[in-house]
Amino acid sequence: MKKIITALALVLSFAWAVPSAAQGIKFGVVGGLNLTKMNFSSGSDNLNSDNRCGWYFGPKMNISLPLGIGLDAAVEYNQRRLNINESEDGMKYEDGETFRSIEIPVNLRYNFGLGSIASVYVSTGPQFGFAVGNSKMWDGMFKSEKMNTSWNIGAGAKLMNHLELGIGYNFAMTKWAKAIVPESWQGEGEGYNFKANTFQVQVAYLF
Repeated sequence: MKKIITALALVLSFAWAVPSAAQGIKFGVVGGLNLTKMNFSSGSDNLNSDNRCGWYFGPKMNISLPLGIGLDAAVEYNQRRLNINESEDGMKYEDGETFRSIEIPVNLRYNFGLGSIASVYVSTGPQFGFAVGNSKMWDGMFKSEKMNTSWNIGAGAKLMNHLELGIGYNFAMTKWAKAIVPESWQGEGEGYNFKANTFQVQVAYLF
C-alpha cells in the first residue's frame, strides 16, 4: 500500500510540475481488454504459456502541451488471466490463474491534429504495477512480486476531443513472480521466474 501511495504522489507531483504553458488538463475514465502471455526464465524448459484475455479500468488524466506533445497517466484496476502449460513424463498439464493488480501508466505522447473532429497519437512510457490479493499462484508453485515495472508503446485516435480509441503493447522489464522451491528439491529450480507481456485494446472518455 505504501508503494502505491508513493507512486500516486509522484504522478500528482509530476502533474503539478507541468509548466504553465500547458494548454489543458482533462480527466476521464479508461477501460479495455488485455491479452497476456508469460515468458519463463531459462531452465524452466518444461513450462510454457498461451495468450489469455483479461480486462482493466480506472480514472485517467490527459495533459496537452504545445507542439502536439502531451502526457497521460491513469490508475487502473487490472485483471490478467495467466495460463501455464507443463510437460512432464510425456504428459501435458494446463492451469490458469487470475493476476490482479493496480497499474499506474505514465506516457509521453505526440498528437497529429486533424482539427477538433479527430486526431491521432503515438505514446510511450513506463508503467508501475502493484499486486493485489493472494501472492501465491498455482497451488503455491509461484509467489508474485509485490511490484513490477514495464514499458508501454501505443497508438490511437481521438474523436470529437473526448473519445479515445487505442491499442498498445506492454513489455515486462522486471519479473512478476518467482518459484517457491521446497527444501527437498535441493536447489533445483531456484532460478525459475516469469515475466508477462500484454497486448491492450482500450477506450477512454475525457470530460
